[in-house]
Amino acid sequence: YKIVSTSGIGRTNLYIHWNHLEPEKGNFDWRVTDIMMKLNGKYNLKTTLYFSVINADRLGPFPTWMGNQIIGKSLENNTIRVLDQILSRYENIDHVIFAADIDYHLQRASATIPIYEEFFNNISSEIKLNHPNVKIGNSISLENIINKDMIPGGTFELTPKLEMGDFIALSYKPTDTVGDINKTPHEAIEDLEKALEIFPSHKLAFFDISWSTSEFIYGNSADQEEFIKSSLNFFEENESQIEFFTISRLFDKSKGNCISQDVESISGSGFQSNSFRLERADEYICNSGLIDTDENAKPAWTQLKTNIPN
Repeated sequence: YKIVSTSGIGRTNLYIHWNHLEPEKGNFDWRVTDIMMKLNGKYNLKTTLYFSVINADRLGPFPTWMGNQIIGKSLENNTIRVLDQILSRYENIDHVIFAADIDYHLQRASATIPIYEEFFNNISSEIKLNHPNVKIGNSISLENIINKDMIPGGTFELTPKLEMGDFIALSYKPTDTVGDINKTPHEAIEDLEKALEIFPSHKLAFFDISWSTSEFIYGNSADQEEFIKSSLNFFEENESQIEFFTISRLFDKSKGNCISQDVESISGSGFQSNSFRLERADEYICNSGLIDTDENAKPAWTQLKTNIPN
């Protein structure tokens, strides 16, 4: 927190996983989140809460006492209950995302979108009764909807069905469907610009924007630096249409520590197995920080500190 505050940023994300927060029903463990929220207050950082109800193609993770869950009234009521507890405890949270990359979750079962929309709207409406100033939205993977042509008029048009909430948050990695970087920084900015065209009537929030320096998936420090510079310029030029803009990671992590252990490994040959994509996802995420594992600043960190104050 002390290091990142030197850049001049004004917002951070608070990630809370239900299984850690409420190991027993009604018994909350606030120890970690209390520390993080005190630091957010100390360094005057606005806070976006990500509370994991949907995480891409998976539900949860949930506490064991909840058992298996589906999108329905029981999960809806529990989500309302827990979000109200969190927001009552931490008054400086002003944005909430409780479903991340919902395009992954709903692309294979688009017929269930009306069920999810009712679920989302019911939770949002109830939360706003006690917390009227909190804005609530979903996140969508921008590279996924572009790579799979799920844009308006596309081959697998999906995005018009996902336009709900106070804002739409967009995660972004400049990668192809298997996880290799396949864009130049200029082409990546064109993707961000395309998002404004895809969702012209909604406020957008760019949530966890990143560029990896792993050579294994065709990344490098120079491209990361250029992307950070260009993306901050993009934000400045389009700020009136953007709710917030956050960078994914400050520090790199060591290989093998960046993919959830809850993701099931699927065996098989070639693309029947998911090990190929999981390896690339781990390489990407672990090397997407602005400071490496030896605590050496990458050029992108210097670029961030240069651009934000200006």
